[in-house]
Amino acid sequence: MKKNNIYILFSLIGVLVVLWSLLSSGYVLTLDMVFGPHFDLTRNTGDLLNTVPLWYFLAFLTYVFGGWIAQKILLIILFFLLFYLPLHFFKKIFNIENTHGAEYVMSLVFVVNPFVYERFLAGQWAVIFGYALLVPFTAYLFEFCKEVGYKNGLKLLGIIILIGVISTHIFIMSLIVTGLACIVNLVRLKFDLEFIKKGLLLGLTVLVCSSYWLIPAIISPTGTPLATFGPEHWEVFKTAGSGYWGTLGNVLSLHGFWEEHEVWVSRFFLPKDGGFSFAVSLILLFSIISFGIYSGFRDRQLRVRVSFLIFVMFLAMVFSCGIGEGVFRNFNLWMFEHVSFWKGFRDSEKWSVLLALGYALLAGLGTRFILSYFQRQEYRRIVFYVLIAIPLLYTPMMLFGFIGQLKSVQYPNSWTEVNNVLKQDKNCRALFLPWQQYYSLHFNNEILTANLSRNYFDCDIVQGKNMNLGTVVSQGGNGEEYDAIEKEVTNNDANPDSVIEFLKGRGIEYIIFTDDVIGEDPYKYLFLRSKLLLKVINKGGIYLFYIL
Repeated sequence: MKKNNIYILFSLIGVLVVLWSLLSSGYVLTLDMVFGPHFDLTRNTGDLLNTVPLWYFLAFLTYVFGGWIAQKILLIILFFLLFYLPLHFFKKIFNIENTHGAEYVMSLVFVVNPFVYERFLAGQWAVIFGYALLVPFTAYLFEFCKEVGYKNGLKLLGIIILIGVISTHIFIMSLIVTGLACIVNLVRLKFDLEFIKKGLLLGLTVLVCSSYWLIPAIISPTGTPLATFGPEHWEVFKTAGSGYWGTLGNVLSLHGFWEEHEVWVSRFFLPKDGGFSFAVSLILLFSIISFGIYSGFRDRQLRVRVSFLIFVMFLAMVFSCGIGEGVFRNFNLWMFEHVSFWKGFRDSEKWSVLLALGYALLAGLGTRFILSYFQRQEYRRIVFYVLIAIPLLYTPMMLFGFIGQLKSVQYPNSWTEVNNVLKQDKNCRALFLPWQQYYSLHFNNEILTANLSRNYFDCDIVQGKNMNLGTVVSQGGNGEEYDAIEKEVTNNDANPDSVIEFLKGRGIEYIIFTDDVIGEDPYKYLFLRSKLLLKVINKGGIYLFYIL
């Protein structure tokens, strides 16, 4: 069998083992990963527009295949690329021939790790997608620096633009890494004029291709959530520490997602909760990585690339710690306060994508070095299987559908009945309650999930964007109408009839209410008792009211 076919087979098996029961019919709904019969294109309103092509692609998939099938297609593509790209590009990244199968270990370390695990639980599939594309990005960057030509430049340009469409944060990271690599290569080539010209052309082309979202952001910076990010955001979204490990130790083990501070994450098992097995597998993983560093410095051909990789990993470690307690707190605080675009990295731990990438690449080199010492095939095979097992032991709760912590679910029939009524009104506009951006859903096993209403109902839905994270209420950029509606809806002392009249004046004809957070919601919604409302449906925990 051809090697590439083996890579494909390995990747497909990896997809099956990781997703497992999540491939069954229904939606996987968790925190930011919300899918439904419709795709909510309004999510870009008031935000950066770089992801518009991606949202339209997903809207097309949803229209053609339906919501849950579109999501399965996305998840299969995502995890297939996570497994396949390291296999395919390992040789190219380090410009080597004989790998002894080390690319399989690299692939597993790249996919099965705490960073990917936590981000998937949080539904941040776009971040993980951008992370996957860092593998070809690294290969094309090294190729461009080695041989400055238009072909290599176009490859690098294409992958950077694609990353920009998927994840803003990883796009900025890729630009920073590209800039650092070009500076290093410029010094190595003694300021070669040809490299300078093609490097500047590459940068200019990236700007031109990204102008559809960069120009609106530059013209109207106050219209994006970035303008509202301040000290309260940096504090809420700061990298999580971990007792004895501290912030730095947490980051080095690829943990530290800010949600570790929140109650939400307590319902899930984290890799670091594994105790002894986690500590042993971490030590073994770092041992393989150490061999990778050693072999990289030993080989003159690899020395520059490995040195650059370690430098980038060091920067990623520093930035990933953010303003969490530790030696890098003051430096990162200075970055937030003095570098305008840096406030967009309020979730600093996203920088760990580069750390995780580095671990995987160095683990691949380390595996290659270790296996090269075993001349007898049977011994080499045994050691190979042992090395393969290490990442699986490091994050075992990522296997078999995340060991059942997530489930595929269907929307309740009661929601369908409500939607059938709404669909009959072509100019339908409805208020959805509870007025929360995130809340736990009964039908989704009480998992905290972003508000699903716009993805489900055939109606112009007005929903809350209240994050309720400490002093952070919302991300801003919501518009005057939203702010006015929120003021009325969240006023527990307002006259019920007055609120209904106000909503009617805003073109709202219906109110949808679900009882998922009764007793926990700080808002009383007393206006639901108004005589100006007609109760149309009361079934299965969902209510539909018509404004008379």
